[in-house]
Parts: sequence; C-alpha cells; structure tokens
Amino acid sequence: MSLVQGSSKIYGKIAYVSQISSIFSGTIRENILFCKDFDKEKYERVLQSYCLITDLQSFPAGDSTIVGEKGVNLSGGQKARVSLARALYTEADIYLFDDPLAVVDPTIARKIFQQCISNQGILNDKTRLLVTHQIQFLSEFDHCILLDHGKIEKQGLFNELLTIDKVKQNYENQQKHTNETEKNQTQNYNSVYDNDNDSMKPSETIDKTSIVIDETSVGGKVSVYIWFRLFTASYGWTGFIVLIFLMLLGQGIYDATNKWLSIWSSKLEVVQRESHYLYVYLGLVICTWLMAIIRADYFFHIILRGASVFHDCMLKGVLYSSLRFYESNPVGRILNRFSKDQQVIDELLPVTFFDTIQSLTMVLGSIVIIGISNPWALLILIIIIPMLLWLRRIYVRTSREIKRLESVSRSPIYALFSSSLSGLMTIRTFEVENHFLNSFIYKNNTNTRALFIFIALTRWFGLRLDLMTCSITFLTAILSITLRQNMDASSVALGLAYAINLLDLFQGGVRQSAATENYMISTERIDEYSHIPPESGFYKEELEKPSNWPTEGRIEFDDYKLSYRPELEPVLKGINLKIEPRNKIGIIGRTGAGKSSIFQALYRFTDKSITHGKILIDGIDISKISLNDLRSNLNIIPQSPILFSNTLRYNLDPFNHYTDEQLWDVLEAVQLKRKIENLKDKLSTQIAEYGSNFSVGECQLICVARAILKPSKILLIDEATAHVDTKTDELIQKILREKFMNHTVLTIAHRLHTVIDSDKIVIMNDGIVAKYGTPQELLNEKNEILTDMNNDNEPVTYL
Repeated sequence: MSLVQGSSKIYGKIAYVSQISSIFSGTIRENILFCKDFDKEKYERVLQSYCLITDLQSFPAGDSTIVGEKGVNLSGGQKARVSLARALYTEADIYLFDDPLAVVDPTIARKIFQQCISNQGILNDKTRLLVTHQIQFLSEFDHCILLDHGKIEKQGLFNELLTIDKVKQNYENQQKHTNETEKNQTQNYNSVYDNDNDSMKPSETIDKTSIVIDETSVGGKVSVYIWFRLFTASYGWTGFIVLIFLMLLGQGIYDATNKWLSIWSSKLEVVQRESHYLYVYLGLVICTWLMAIIRADYFFHIILRGASVFHDCMLKGVLYSSLRFYESNPVGRILNRFSKDQQVIDELLPVTFFDTIQSLTMVLGSIVIIGISNPWALLILIIIIPMLLWLRRIYVRTSREIKRLESVSRSPIYALFSSSLSGLMTIRTFEVENHFLNSFIYKNNTNTRALFIFIALTRWFGLRLDLMTCSITFLTAILSITLRQNMDASSVALGLAYAINLLDLFQGGVRQSAATENYMISTERIDEYSHIPPESGFYKEELEKPSNWPTEGRIEFDDYKLSYRPELEPVLKGINLKIEPRNKIGIIGRTGAGKSSIFQALYRFTDKSITHGKILIDGIDISKISLNDLRSNLNIIPQSPILFSNTLRYNLDPFNHYTDEQLWDVLEAVQLKRKIENLKDKLSTQIAEYGSNFSVGECQLICVARAILKPSKILLIDEATAHVDTKTDELIQKILREKFMNHTVLTIAHRLHTVIDSDKIVIMNDGIVAKYGTPQELLNEKNEILTDMNNDNEPVTYL
C-alpha cells in the first residue's frame, strides 16, 4: 500500500491485532510474549484480562501447549484472545484493533472490552483504534468515524453519529435488550471466568500431547524396494530388464569398436589398407553413437516416468490423508518434500544415476580390455577393487545419514518462511523482524552445517579415490614395461590407454554411485509420504446409498462420542439429537463447548476408531458410506472465506458443472453481479491469494454464491458473518432464508440475531447438548448462555 496524497505521522510504538489472528508455530506462551522478556506479574495480568486462564487450565500443558501452524488446535475465539494478549503484553503507545472481538463469544467479548479496551480498562491511558461493526461498544469511545466506500461519512462523538438515521435505528434496536439481565451477566462473568489459580503451574511441564510431531528419518541403507520401484514404476520388470540390456549392449559395442581398432592397427600396412577393416570400424562407430542415444533416451524416459509416479503417489497420499496429518506437520515440511526432494529426483538424480551406470559399465569394459591385453594387471585389480569398495562403504554409510540430517533440517526453514509471510503485518508492526531474521539465520546455519559436513566428506572420499586409482595406473604401467617382451605393442598401448582412462572412470563411477545413493534419500522421503495412512473409507463403502441421497435432510445423533486423538478426552460426550428435515438449527455455546466438533463429526474428519455411536442422515449411518459420497452431499459456508488463487469462475464452479448464465444468476442473488460486470475480465477475473483483491464481505458472498450452486439438502454455516459488516450480515441472512428455505441448515453462532429465527437452538456445554428447543422456549427458561448472548446489545426479532 502506497500513499497517494497527503501525509501521515505516527508518534509512539504500535501494537496491531489483525482481523484474522496471526498465530505462529510454538507454545502459547511464546505467541503471547512474542520475543519479549518474561514478566510473571504482567503475564498473569494479561491472561486475566483476556479470560485465558480457564482455557490454559483446560490444556494438559497449560501455556506450554504447542499450537500447530496458524493455531490449528485452537478455536477461533482462543486465537483472537492470544493475539489480543500479545498486543497487551508488548506495552505499546498505540493499539490498532481490526475487529478482533467478532469471533469471540459475546460474554467474553464484553468483559475483554471492559477490562482492556474501554476507558475503564488497562489501556485507558493509551491511544486505541478499533475497527468494528459492533455498534454496542461505540458509546464508550472518545471519537467515532463512520466510513462508507473508503470515505469518511461522519465523525465526532457517538451522539453525533446518531443523527444519521441508519446508525440511530441500528443502535436503538440493539439497546432494547441491554437492561434486563445486567446483574445476572456480571455474576456470570465472576463465576465462570474469574479464577485465582496459578496459571503458571502447567507451564513447567512439557506438552506430551502436542499435536505437532517432530520430523523423523529412516536409518540405514535406502531400501532395495525403493531402487527397484523407481525403475519398474512405469513399465514394470520388463522395462527394467530392457534398460540393463541396452546399457550392457551399448558398452559392449563401444569396447568392440576399440578392440577392432587395436586389431586393425596391429596388422601389416598392406593388410590395413583392406577396405573391410574400415567398413567394420565405421559400422561399429555408428552403432556406438546410435546406442548411446537410444540408451540415454530410454534411461531418462524410464527414470522420469518413475519420478512422476512417485510424485503422484505422494500427492495422493497427502490429499487423502486425514486432517490430523496437516495439523501435525507444518506446511514447510510438506513443501520441502514437494519442492527440494522432488527437484532432486527430477533433475539431479537422473543425471547422476545415468553417469553412475555409464561409468560402471565403462569400468567393467575397461577391466575386460585390460585383462585381455595384460592378464597380470587383473592381480592388481583384485587387490585394489575390494579396498575401493570398502572405502566407499565407509563414506556412504556416513554421508547417507548426513544427507538425511540435511534434508530434515531444511524443513524448518520452509516452515518459518511460510509462517513469516502469512504473519508479515504482525511481525512488522511489533518490530520483531530482527528476531525472525535471526531465527531464519539460525535454522539456515543448522542446515548449512550438515551440508558443509556432507561436502567435506565428499572431498575426503575424492582424495582417497585419486590416490588408489593412481596406484592402479602406476602398477599397470610397471607390469606392461616388465612384460613387454611377451606382448605386442598394440595390446600394451590399448591396455595402458584403458588403465589411464580407468582412473577417471572408476573415480567418477564410485563418486557418482555414492552421490546417487545420497540422492535416493529424497526418493525415500517422497515414498514415505506415499504411505501416509489415508482417511478410512474415502471411496470404500460398507453400505450403498440411494442415488439421490439425501432427499430430506433429516439428521440424528445417537449417543455419539468423538475424540480428536486416542489419548485425549472426548470433545463430544454422548450427543443425542434429532433434527427434522428443512429445520433451521442454531448451535451456540461458549468457547470449547463442542460446537465446531459437531460439524467435524458430520464430515467425518476423525477416524472411526476414536468415535462411538451413530450419526444418521435420512436413516443411513454415515460411517458406512464412503467419505467421497458423504462430503460431496454436504454443503458448508466457513467462518473465514476460502478462495483459491484462480479465476472467479473456478472459485464458483471448480468442476465446470454450470453454465455462465447460472453463475451470473447466483452472483445477482448475492448482489455481486454489478461489481463483477464492471471488472475487465468478469468471470475470468483472477482471485489474488486469500482473496485480497476483494473485501472480506465480498469474499464471503462469493462463498455463499458457491453454496447456492451446490445441490445439497444439508447446509452447515460456521459463523459465516463474524467478519462482515452489519449490512453484509443482513444481506447474507436474507439470502440464506430465501435460497435455503427447503434445506436443513445448521448454524454455529456467537451472535444471537444470527440464529434467533431458527426453528430450534442447540446449546452446547462441555461436549454435551445442555438444551434443545425453540428460541422462545429457551429465552423463557432464562438460559444463562442464551441470556448472555441476548445481552450483547443485539436486536432480537422473531421471523
């Protein structure tokens, strides 16, 4: 972003909390401290202010819990509060809050605002800028600015903004429900979130249940299976045998050419002039040239086809793996296999392997020629060759492990680079570029140390190879001179020529063979990802579903229990729930109550072995049908819009099932048609990474349009309006009511107005269904959670 006109000045240190929380791989404490020194008193005050103590006590290792990349094992609300805690701990002069309370449930959001952001909070003597569409907080600000299409429509005290009809109407609607249970709300804060226990206690322990696992490597030799699979993946054993035959045949013709030249030169001058010697030699030269081309082309074709098979198998293994694999393995680790390791077997391994085979076949041919020309030289080779092989064995055994170490130490570099790019704004705002740079240098040095040792080993090996092959040449020359009386000159010359050539051939062959084995470690690492345990039953099914399933959208949970991992406690504890067709169901509950776990259960994101009970859709047990059939018949609008770096058409219809007319119809339904028509490329407009060339609201509307296109009877909505403004929120709610009238809709919500018009509301608490009924019934019962949501200055209208 560049300044077009005017000027701006900033006086003081800035702390920034982004709308999409930036969480880095590491412990929760490391994410909060963010390169600052640890101050226990200040740290505990920060945890208390952002209601994190109770959450930390629920983790086995407290604030030493290792969070995966982008905080995959934290809820959206927990990630937002960790980001807020990071900002408070840094003690800045200016605090920029980009709507961080949108994803936090109303009870905690209100307390965080009162304790931290408001004029009665910890930051009362700091400059605070809050970007928000939650109007209920604005009355406590010193200055308010109303923006519309990048321009300031009105600014001043909040009372001055109330002169605008749309602001006044929205605010009055939200104020209607603020007074009824203020006292009850305060009691709930104190009873649920205040806790005097020492939050530091767990942090002395190690996170033994960490979702992130260390990268491991296989020890010892590269499996023979890997070697053969690389060459047999494309044409099987027949292709491999043909390759060996071509390599030997090519070398045989080459050696025959030199032998024929030796025979020809040993003849008398009169005989040498006979034409058949020339024609045979010319024929052998042409055959040698043709065989060199054929065997090289066939070799590279075979090995590159094998590399493609390895890549495809790795891609399939990663695509069909469970979500737990992605949570346990940072993206840098996966990128390392797809980039550096794949580059090795695509570019370096084929050339090195071909040089190895060619050198070794030439060595074999040289030994045969030397043996024919000077049989006594074979005695030298019988002594020297075992010594060379012993030396190679020592070198390969060490260099192989160093190469594995170098490959493993490369993954953290990719991971750090990836996380730094995604959290670049946070890194720059907190001025911790030097820390991340030093961390990159440290990880790079760790990798470079292994690489340097590997290069030094190669030089060590090369020196000893030179000494031993020089010995072979020297001894062969001595023998040739000593036995010259018993040998003709042409044979001596041919033997010496091959002996001298053997120096480079043998040295190159042994060195290249060692390099080949080291490069095969990349093949081994790729093969490892080819055998990632897939999600159970992706295509396999125990029960054949009807062709038009589901026809109604009835959902039943029968004593359903779910754990994310076998060693962890269940997050859903015996859910019993019946949802009738076409019902609109709201799912609410505090952070960690199990709301999102219900969606994960419906999508079967966890293995069947760690679930109990049944989930029935239209009477069919979803555990008995294939994952492909199940997921293709469910529809979802996620909390954060998911867009791919491709065209708008692709993002709406990735499988080309719909016409352009249908795409324009759904864009009109979500009120984006006019905007897209004004774009130069229209439906072919390229979506930037993370949809950055559209606003958050527009990205979410594109996701809604995509959901409208999909013919599914069940729609899951995960707080789809958390990051959008009130106008877009109302538009999305209107679209959902109109377009999904005959669908079963499950909506996770933090804001009451999002689900108040639902047929029924599910209140989750600690993994169980605490209450299930109509909104009116639950409000009349004065349910604590629903009452707290009602207190969030939100309009409650029954539709």
